[in-house]
Amino acid sequence: MATQKLNLTRDQLATFLKNFEQIKQFERLFQVADEISPSTDTVGIQVDAGSAHSAANEALAQTSRLAQLVDQLATAPVVEHNNSTVTDYIDLNTAPFVSQTRRIGWNDSDQTAEIGMEYGVVQQVGQETYARVGNTTGVTIPNGTVVGFVGSTANALLVAPYLADGSSPSLYILGVMTHDLPDSGEKGYCTTWGFVRDLDTSAFSAGDILYASPTVAGAFTNVKPTVPNNVIPLAACVISDATAGVIFVRPTIEQMKYYGVFTKTTDQSPAATNTEYLLTFDNTQISNGVTIGTPTSRIVVPQSGLYQFEATFQITDTGIATKNVWLWMKKNGTAITNSARIVSINLGYGTTTISESVSMAANDYIEFAFASSNVNVTIDSVAATAFAPGAPAIVLSVTQIQQ
Repeated sequence: MATQKLNLTRDQLATFLKNFEQIKQFERLFQVADEISPSTDTVGIQVDAGSAHSAANEALAQTSRLAQLVDQLATAPVVEHNNSTVTDYIDLNTAPFVSQTRRIGWNDSDQTAEIGMEYGVVQQVGQETYARVGNTTGVTIPNGTVVGFVGSTANALLVAPYLADGSSPSLYILGVMTHDLPDSGEKGYCTTWGFVRDLDTSAFSAGDILYASPTVAGAFTNVKPTVPNNVIPLAACVISDATAGVIFVRPTIEQMKYYGVFTKTTDQSPAATNTEYLLTFDNTQISNGVTIGTPTSRIVVPQSGLYQFEATFQITDTGIATKNVWLWMKKNGTAITNSARIVSINLGYGTTTISESVSMAANDYIEFAFASSNVNVTIDSVAATAFAPGAPAIVLSVTQIQQ
């Protein structure tokens, strides 16, 4: 009876054999089996005793090897994918290599593995960290641009050139683009820690601390900004060069602290004795987040935190008898315990100060109230003279001292 050959391919054998050596052994086994299979043509068969004995020994040896392979297969791990590799370690060649997407090699100069990524980006493992970002600004964001968070898309943050002029919170800063990112709907990479190369850093010196610029969106400055601008130390200049400049990105981001200075430039007198009146404000000298609210007696904070309020009041008396004036603070319409100050005045000017630290929630407000034992007093604003500047009725400084 004729036997039918299995004709298994190496790919088929690889589905249950562990390695290429086992595949070769099975192929040899099938070859020997074919050689010793009985012929279908029984006419004229001549048996050579020596050849038969040799073939039998070969078959026995192949059978023994098959038994060994079966034992090995019993203890071999299951391989679910033919392209998987199980190994204790990988040695990377130290010779230079050409980077491309999905390729890993060794940079012997920087002593790190490198991963080739899209846009020609090469990430140095352990020495650089990227954020996946998108661009919907309408224009290409160049390599080396300081960017901030402006939104999100699927699996990425949306970024735009960041301007540190106080218009955007410091917490929105993200890092520096590590390649040109077109406005194409594709995603790219922003360096949040590590080197960015091939920049024009000729305006800086090696070792300069670089801040996000308050005047040019996406740019650096080596001059520390001041209020009302954001102060964000972002990187250090490593190599100063017009085309081959290098910076090391290490953003130092603090929550923005809010502040404001407000004045009252109009007079205010009580209509009745020993009666509460709320003092109003009409001028903002400088502000970041803290504002004059509605009504204008309210000073409103934008975010929670501990705030320091320091107000100086200028008071005048037009009568003869001594008058007592009370001044105090209110939070969200309720008087703050132990915040009152009392000043006695008789013919002339007097000043007093209230300084209190108050824990505030977002959009809470502070007010200042006063009362007098006599109506002939005024919270008085004095105009400038030829020899001195004006003296507001109230000068209030607000400073956030803890987020």
